[in-house]
Amino acid sequence: MTDVVPPRDARVLPIPLGHSNAFLIKGTRPVLVDTGLPGSAPKILAAFKKEGLNPWDLALIIITHAHLDHTGSAAALAGATGAPVLVHTGEADYLSTGASAPARPNALLGNLLGLMIGKHAPAPELAVRPVIRVDAPYRLDAFGVDGTIIPTPGHTNGSLSVILATGECIAGDLVTGMFPATEPRLPIFAEDPDAARVSISAILAANPKIIYAGHGGPFSPGQVQELVR
Repeated sequence: MTDVVPPRDARVLPIPLGHSNAFLIKGTRPVLVDTGLPGSAPKILAAFKKEGLNPWDLALIIITHAHLDHTGSAAALAGATGAPVLVHTGEADYLSTGASAPARPNALLGNLLGLMIGKHAPAPELAVRPVIRVDAPYRLDAFGVDGTIIPTPGHTNGSLSVILATGECIAGDLVTGMFPATEPRLPIFAEDPDAARVSISAILAANPKIIYAGHGGPFSPGQVQELVR
């Protein structure tokens, strides 16, 4: 494994949630990336408090893709903080109905996990209306962060990644560290595996110093580069 050292002026604070990770971006104002499974809101709000932040300080909630382990607490956190929710245009309807984007296995592990977790039926109690819908690069300056959201389809067709001026990248499930957590692999679920490789190349072209993932990680760009060689 290659040692991964965040930039000295790192602004990303990972929030481990057991099954997945959420991320607090500490800019002039705080921004949250992903929200974990249902019931994760108290742990995320406790992380805010530890950083000296109040719930109402939150400027924005970014959803990297509409799977339950990333959207499950979006409604609860939007209600607790008043922050707007941002998602890809193509996945807004999933979020609005409490449904989940397709999870198409891309590996044997994906097939096995798919049998274990089954399908996620729409859950109205988890629904939240996304205020901002994007389908092109989107600057975060208005929310106090020097960075850009970019579409990175592959895991789902509407997946998004966040690239910061610090050299930090939050890639959602475009790469994953599942079994083992310390080594990156291509997404075990992918609507379009070829698009996933193109998207990985796109984030590497931004010359990140560190790549955070929704599961496991973080990873060095050298580790991730091996996935598309």
